[in-house]
Amino acid sequence: MTIRGMMALLCLMAAGQGEARARYDVIDMHFHADLPDAEGPPGGKMCAPYPAWAPRDPGKPLETYLDWFTVNPTCPRVLVAPAGAAALRDRGLAMLQRYNGLALAGGDAATVEDYRRHGGERILPSAGFGSDGKLPSIAALRALHKQGRLTALSEITTQYAGIAPDDPRLEPYFALADELDIPVGIHMGPGPPGTAYFATPDYRVSAGDPLRLEPVLIRHPRLRIYAMHAGWPLGDAMIAMMFAHPQLYVDIAVLDHAYTERAFRDYLKRLIDAGMEERIMFGSDNMVWPDTIGLAIERIRRAPYLTERQKRLILHDNAARFLRIEG
Repeated sequence: MTIRGMMALLCLMAAGQGEARARYDVIDMHFHADLPDAEGPPGGKMCAPYPAWAPRDPGKPLETYLDWFTVNPTCPRVLVAPAGAAALRDRGLAMLQRYNGLALAGGDAATVEDYRRHGGERILPSAGFGSDGKLPSIAALRALHKQGRLTALSEITTQYAGIAPDDPRLEPYFALADELDIPVGIHMGPGPPGTAYFATPDYRVSAGDPLRLEPVLIRHPRLRIYAMHAGWPLGDAMIAMMFAHPQLYVDIAVLDHAYTERAFRDYLKRLIDAGMEERIMFGSDNMVWPDTIGLAIERIRRAPYLTERQKRLILHDNAARFLRIEG
């Protein structure tokens, strides 16, 4: 082969490598491997999106408010949760298949493993815990990791129990993730509207303040943390934390399907305009409504205010970098 021929071959090889397509088109950083009763009685309903957040009159029965929220919601698009465990699992996995997605799946270890048995390599197993204030043993988490059944601690939902990230009770879990070099996803932001009055009485907005991540990040500078729901609506604090701590990422889960187009757009653009486009990750927060996965993906894909590069960063590339996988 001549020198010219060799150079041509090298150029072709380089071009081929540059055009190599990622294995997945979407990485869902906030996928729930749940059972049908995880969000109340099986078959519950939700709006996608909720056009407005209704007021509640404390002088009237709580059931009146719940009827608006999840029993008989009135909105253009109402989603109904599958009532059976297999149907819920299979519809969620079908969504991943349809959109060529990889999911970081959190939840009870047995349920996550069931999803992984049926979903194969599309499921990265994670451990979610904390809504009720009960925390798993470190030994149990170590065992899951040793068995290859723990790639992240996510979603840590202790905000629902009024436990903020800087609470000493969570330090052993951050230390474990640091030691094992696995990422952490923590709930920072909204719960169901009014949840402190009907589902999780210890939920506190203040426990989701992004500023309360700072002691954790300083103590564990190698730790990969992402704030779920992007700390909505505390955008100033979220941006300040991301600016000061470049290892901190966010996901936009639930905002991308339950919030109005304008509310979602304005918050997302605020993060992007602040220079954070390479640390915003897609998440569905599907809970027990698998259709939210597709709705959230399509909202990103159709967004006229995002460039094609930004869409790719959010749907795939940022998460692939954060997880340190080829994708």
